[in-house]
Amino acid sequence: MTKLVVSIVTYRSPIEEVAAAIRSVQASTVSPHILVIDNASGEPYASELKAALPEGVVFHPAERNGGFGYGHNQALLLAPPSDYFLILNPDVRVHPGALETMIAFLGAKPQAGLVAPKVLYEDGRLQPLNKRNPTVLDLVLRRMPDHVLARWPQAQARMARYQMLDVGYDAPCPVEFISGCCMLFRRDILQRLGGFDERFFLYFEDADLTRRVNCISEAWYCPDAVITHRWARASAQSAAMFRVLIESAVQYFTKWGWKWW
Repeated sequence: MTKLVVSIVTYRSPIEEVAAAIRSVQASTVSPHILVIDNASGEPYASELKAALPEGVVFHPAERNGGFGYGHNQALLLAPPSDYFLILNPDVRVHPGALETMIAFLGAKPQAGLVAPKVLYEDGRLQPLNKRNPTVLDLVLRRMPDHVLARWPQAQARMARYQMLDVGYDAPCPVEFISGCCMLFRRDILQRLGGFDERFFLYFEDADLTRRVNCISEAWYCPDAVITHRWARASAQSAAMFRVLIESAVQYFTKWGWKWW
């Protein structure tokens, strides 16, 4: 049986970026089975992407753009049996030893079903992606410009708590909300949960899935595994994506209860 399956979902993602993410995974000693699911980007993109993929990578063009979770669920259906299943964004670079470290972490902690690495910006700064379960207030504050928050110490403290900066990023810890940019699952846990809830097109599908993981096992952070993530806040740059963000937030709070603060 394959030890690790890696799922990467694309929608018109920069092709060289996708290839670089795959090369960073292939540099590990785990010899993963890699699937790239393209969410109906259309031609000629799909042909160009397929031609650029490193040898051994399985390419699957999805019939429609059903969203982030839909694409990874397609990979879950197509993948061979494995011990572990990695959700990976195409804008991620996996540092040497990160996959091996996360697999060893899950192996040493049988109660854990999901683990996330330390995430860095491209300039090497910490990207604080561990979060507590969101409230409506947290999401409102998160949309505020930095210069506004700087004049409001209580809001800054609230955001620090939401991003688990009060706990810190130097030691392993349980996490309520793990970012979908890099999620390593024990495969049987992900299968039991049925993968992502496809009602979330984009945004909060990772919050929802982490929360469901924590209902049957535990989600953890492992600082000894490191990745670099080229983070771009699409919802801040596009009115259409901001609308998707709001719709997903409504879906999340409708499902889990409206916690306002």
